[in-house]
Amino acid sequence: MKNELSLKKNKLNSIITKAGDINSLDFKTIDNKALDEINEWMPEVNRAVSCFNKQNSQTTSSLMQLNMIDAGPYRMLRQILAQVEKKRAALKENIYKIELKKLKYKELQEQLEEVTGLKKEKTELKMNKIVCDIVDAQGPIEAAIKELGALKRRYQEICKNKGIPKNWDEEDFEKAEIEHHIKSIFRNAIRDVMQGNHNMGTMEYMEQFGINPITAYNLVYAYIGKVKNSINKMPDITSHYQFYDEMYKLFKEEYKKAMKNIGIDNITYTDFLMKENI
Repeated sequence: MKNELSLKKNKLNSIITKAGDINSLDFKTIDNKALDEINEWMPEVNRAVSCFNKQNSQTTSSLMQLNMIDAGPYRMLRQILAQVEKKRAALKENIYKIELKKLKYKELQEQLEEVTGLKKEKTELKMNKIVCDIVDAQGPIEAAIKELGALKRRYQEICKNKGIPKNWDEEDFEKAEIEHHIKSIFRNAIRDVMQGNHNMGTMEYMEQFGINPITAYNLVYAYIGKVKNSINKMPDITSHYQFYDEMYKLFKEEYKKAMKNIGIDNITYTDFLMKENI
């Protein structure tokens, strides 16, 4: 009876799982020659992966991420510092995890001397897994450190080329915010018009800084018309930058009208700002 039940169980296993097939562990296509070929290629993979093991290229970080908020240098510095903080936090977690794995490896090493047979094999397997994890973690860690180095250089270049004081502080940042927002408003307005609409969000943005939306959009239409009329001269992106500068000069005091309408006297309170340049 027992043998009959065992036979039925084996037959059932062969139906519900491949484990009953003696050939189930054999590859159907890959042979030793194919494995050797792939194995020989792995050093090149390990080398080349080091070129791509970070989230963004330096080109992407410089021209895309920073250009998204390029309406003032302090905003670019803030973006850089946000990326640094994010990468630093990730580095901290990864390095602590590796250190814990190293301690676990030492612990398993001590256990290895006290176990035999299957327990010894399991312990050795765990140790090998830890070694693999530590080695595989080196690439991402190095990539993060490379990105920190590039961000540091980018930060210094912006400070130098945009005349940012060495010990700039929160007060400096706040003083630059009006310029950032006015230029952002007109960047959004150009995009609205190019898409054939007047965006409600952009109009609200204008009013928040005391800018009449009708006046602002008329200026944008005039600018776009000017560019279109001079298209044979191939105006480049610098015409955009010049337009943003002109709009800032024209509207830089208009926020005070919005403040008056709200009923506030000060846009910032300097005694609640971090100041280095006292």
